[in-house]
Amino acid sequence: MRRTRRGLGFGLLVLSLGAVVATDTASAETHESWDAVFISGAKVGFIHTYVEPLKDKGKSLVRVRQDMEFTFKRLDDRVTIKTMYGTIETPEGSVLKLETRTLASNQQMTASGSVVDDKMTLSLDGGGQRQQVTIPWGPEVRGPYAAEQSLSRSPMKPGETRDLRMYVPDLNKICEIKLVAKSTEEVTLGDGKRPLLRIEELVSLGTKPVPEYNTSLWVDSGGQVLKSRSEILGGLDIYRTTREGARLGGDQASLNLTISSIVRVTHKIAKPETRRDVTYRVGLTDEDPATILPTDRRQSTRPGTTKNSSLLDVKTARPTDGTAGPETVDPQFLRANSLITSEDLTVKQHAVKATAGAVDPWDKAVKITKWVAQNLKDKNFETAFAPASEVAQTLAGDCTEHGVLVAAMCRAVGVPSRVVVGLVYSDSLGGFGFHMWNEVYVNRRWVAVDAAFDQTEVDAVHIKLADTSLDGVSPYEAFLPVVRVLGKMTIEPLELR
Repeated sequence: MRRTRRGLGFGLLVLSLGAVVATDTASAETHESWDAVFISGAKVGFIHTYVEPLKDKGKSLVRVRQDMEFTFKRLDDRVTIKTMYGTIETPEGSVLKLETRTLASNQQMTASGSVVDDKMTLSLDGGGQRQQVTIPWGPEVRGPYAAEQSLSRSPMKPGETRDLRMYVPDLNKICEIKLVAKSTEEVTLGDGKRPLLRIEELVSLGTKPVPEYNTSLWVDSGGQVLKSRSEILGGLDIYRTTREGARLGGDQASLNLTISSIVRVTHKIAKPETRRDVTYRVGLTDEDPATILPTDRRQSTRPGTTKNSSLLDVKTARPTDGTAGPETVDPQFLRANSLITSEDLTVKQHAVKATAGAVDPWDKAVKITKWVAQNLKDKNFETAFAPASEVAQTLAGDCTEHGVLVAAMCRAVGVPSRVVVGLVYSDSLGGFGFHMWNEVYVNRRWVAVDAAFDQTEVDAVHIKLADTSLDGVSPYEAFLPVVRVLGKMTIEPLELR
């Protein structure tokens, strides 16, 4: 079987976007700002921020709203992702209410919550499902524009550092931010250059660094961020501009996110679908790959020749291979959530039809994988990420849609399941690209299956970066390792078996 394009895609682009905004909520005036967004030098969209004062029961408050829209190509299809984020805040910047809406398919994903007694109860709604979590939330917590808000109120000087706490909508979590002011640099903006202070924004979740969100900011003497850059996806740049400049048609046609995110290999892998045991040399520009590559029955790492390289062994693993695990798994791998909508009527109907006559859990998983491979006939990249309930209706999409439907159908018939985020080799594209497949828990083992490639014995050119049930209010967190490695990873096939 030839490696076709249907197995390659990319998750939500908004996972890697941090807005450049000026939100001086202490001001009693209405104001707005516009920013243009570029990836690998191509303009892909804009960010619009609107701030206005309001009164609530005699109290002075501030409403902040951000609208973000990004358009790019994924092979032959054009994808548009829209995100709307809003808060109600005190004039000092403390968040009282928030709401995020993401439109990455025909259905909308919404996260919302209010602060009561220093606690925020967040609700994630999507695919007809609601999940909630309550997290501590003090008056010091700011919205996703924490750095810009702080700088606009109190500009920094070279050598100064500053610590903040910021809510990150993509994760629905509070992160710690450290701002480190460096030196003044000449920065090209439009047709000229301006002296701007470079400030490094370093993000961590508790004590764990989250380098995917690290950003360089260039700030004027008044504390306004005029440019930012993240070293992901070949360089993600955001510039302050006018409304006309932000909305002006960009270069979406020239940016093919699927092709630009391919991890090139030193030589092609012949007959990749037949490979059952492969050793790779994996390198990263700025860290040890072993810190990102997980170890399980299918893959393991060994030290490489340098601190930024590792040897990766990947092999096919059958339901009886390796040591058995516990009798049961966590309930999150069986229950419905906003993306794995296993309680949806159409999903259930498909699952019952696909598994007719099957009793053994592995037989059910095999039949479901085959059914999804055969029935998702409209292989396209137009949808960024749809819940299983939508996929069950449209029977269309790429690897993410295959993955959520397989997971939901398995759970609907009592087979624990999760999705795997990683890389897969494509001979037609000459390297490894983002991919999502599944693992099912049968015979006390997690076993890989891939409906996008119609595989119930997943080959050794699938490299795993993370796995997730997509449960809770942070379903996209598992995609961060993909953002972390694209543009920084090298893969060299050494031994093919």
